Amino acid sequence: MFIRMSPRGLASAFIVASVALAACGSDDSSSEPVETQSVTTDPPTSEPVATDPATSDPATSEPEVTAAVWRGIEPNTTPMGAEDTAAIDATFQEILDPAGDEIPGMWVGIWSAEAGQYSAAYGKAELGGAEATIDDHGRIGSVTKTFTATAILKRVDSGELGLEDTIADILPDLAASYPDVAAITIDQLLGMQSGIPDYANTGLVIQQVVDDPTIELAASEIIDKVLTELDLEPAGTGGYSTTNYLILGEMLVAIDGRPVEEIINEVAAEAGLTSSALGAPGDNTMPDPFSHGYVMQAGAAGLAEIGATVEPGTDVTDWTVSWGGAGGGMYSTIADLGLWAASGSGTSLLSDGLIEQRLTTRKTVEGLDYGLGIIDFGNGWIGHSGQLIGWEALVLYDTDTGDVAVAVVNETSGLIAAEFALATIFPDYGETLGY
Repeated sequence: MFIRMSPRGLASAFIVASVALAACGSDDSSSEPVETQSVTTDPPTSEPVATDPATSDPATSEPEVTAAVWRGIEPNTTPMGAEDTAAIDATFQEILDPAGDEIPGMWVGIWSAEAGQYSAAYGKAELGGAEATIDDHGRIGSVTKTFTATAILKRVDSGELGLEDTIADILPDLAASYPDVAAITIDQLLGMQSGIPDYANTGLVIQQVVDDPTIELAASEIIDKVLTELDLEPAGTGGYSTTNYLILGEMLVAIDGRPVEEIINEVAAEAGLTSSALGAPGDNTMPDPFSHGYVMQAGAAGLAEIGATVEPGTDVTDWTVSWGGAGGGMYSTIADLGLWAASGSGTSLLSDGLIEQRLTTRKTVEGLDYGLGIIDFGNGWIGHSGQLIGWEALVLYDTDTGDVAVAVVNETSGLIAAEFALATIFPDYGETLGY
């Protein structure tokens, strides 16, 4: 439900929650909305399908399952009225004003079933340079996983793959080199139940990127590094892992015979997206206009936790994105992300039976209710969040109401600000975050 309320309490909490933001002063130029515009989307839809809830040990191969429902409700694309627009703007202003340059820019899209559609760009696409606009492209990190998962699931629908197919079935050379992962299934890879460790939240690969931002890392190279240097958990153990999605990307290449970016970009095109893509290996650019990505104080502190030292204020726009690949390398725009969110992050491109399987979630050790390449945030909200060094993104769809909310920031740890704001605007989403 869309309501009007003061964001003051959340703004105060945000300042307390982030050490970096607590120390900074305000900068009006960084938080003033530069451009707002209503964007019409026409998402694909699907008939409602409900899942059957069940329970079990979340740390095993039969983890807890929660119910999720696909409603296929199209978002409200009527332009939002002035009063509601002002309320949303006040929410973001009060949270962003204390941040100053610590959050250079923020891009927001809201399609409220009750109030209509609103998009805005706040702050700077480049510090000391261009203002943010709603047409800017930005990196979306792990939101990429929802595209890769959809590409895999479409091949399950077509019969080219089965959810119980294993690494040995599709990637026999990988299985021969690492027999301990040979029996892991596509279902386990998609649903974060493989037991294969994550490279993206460790210093294993990130340190290489920080040491040499121009390095180009192939998916196979990263997979080898993970399976050689990190310890596996038993298959069926729930744990978030970007490594799973690099393996899924290699599976797509094996069965399709084409580069993974071509396959993923076809999914984006089928959903009607025109400004979203995974670049070819070695291509670290985005189309104009685009936002620069930054590591500010909060982002630097987060990287330091995994042993990577980056000077606060570093512009990482030209840094390699090769390490993200099929697990986190895409870029997009607010308009495209809204369209993707409204499709249930690609869910509406699937058959009814597979929709049910995709939205049946299992617990990870991090506490996520994770489906097949999608997160059930609770209270009907599904989607995904994402981070690549320099940017963060959030894509949300309310299966109960048809509400859509998306956000991008061009700072490595700035997404919390968007989450606080959206928790004010959509209190049922706020409840999922414990607000």
